[in-house]
Amino acid sequence: MREHIFFPKPLFQRHSCFPDFIGGYSEFPEHRVNREYATKENHLDRYYNLHLVVGGKGYLEHEGRTFELARGQGFLYGPGLRQTYYSDSDDPWSIRWVHFYGIRLEEFLDGKSLDEPWLFRLSDLTPFETDIETLLKLGRAYEVEDEFEVASTLYKLLTRLQAAATQLNVPANQADDKLHVAANYVHSHCKAPITLEQAAAVAGFSAHYFSRKFNQKFGMSFSDFLLESRILQAKQLLSSTNLSIKAIALETGFSQSSYFGKCFRSLEGMTPLEFRLIHKL
Repeated sequence: MREHIFFPKPLFQRHSCFPDFIGGYSEFPEHRVNREYATKENHLDRYYNLHLVVGGKGYLEHEGRTFELARGQGFLYGPGLRQTYYSDSDDPWSIRWVHFYGIRLEEFLDGKSLDEPWLFRLSDLTPFETDIETLLKLGRAYEVEDEFEVASTLYKLLTRLQAAATQLNVPANQADDKLHVAANYVHSHCKAPITLEQAAAVAGFSAHYFSRKFNQKFGMSFSDFLLESRILQAKQLLSSTNLSIKAIALETGFSQSSYFGKCFRSLEGMTPLEFRLIHKL
């Protein structure tokens, strides 16, 4: 078996998930994939890549480690990750795949595969094989009216995967590192009109996912963190310079000194001038 099926863009643009490209290989020991970071091949700089092993065995390589995968196991790559996987030459795997995209998938998949491939084991492969076979049948004779059945079948497969899969690899917590990079960026650029979307882009996450993870990590919203960063910089200027309150407000990202004073009092319990009188070097 060697099958590639591409789906047209759906007419309804806000499906939770929708396949772009599905297929499968059997008895094909030459199957080998080696894609670089942020490859545009098959839109994988933006789309997810799910593989399920239904027979034989193969391998996935990541950061110097090689994982053997057999029936009932699989892997998921998030958008833009390097991808290296291949069939065993003596016992070639039978594999099925789905390349897909959708709305807020980072949240739906709970961040799985964003930092490194997610490898998993399924105790019962049968319902997943049924879902994949349904997608293949729909794709082989796709008609416009099949759109919602295709989307719902993929949604069912991914929901089932979330509930039934056991993780094989334990990922390094690179998400925390990316959040720290974004936080440091906010600290150093807080006087600029920085947005949530800009900070999320620094971390490499969507704005929605970044906002949720940022709040979990730092115990405050992005907007509160930005405000705190600006007030911290203002405190340093108040205590170490002779700049006017208005100048400090502008220097730390506030368009109006009155709003700066209101925010400062809210966080510090005193006015900027009172703070300066206490802490002036």
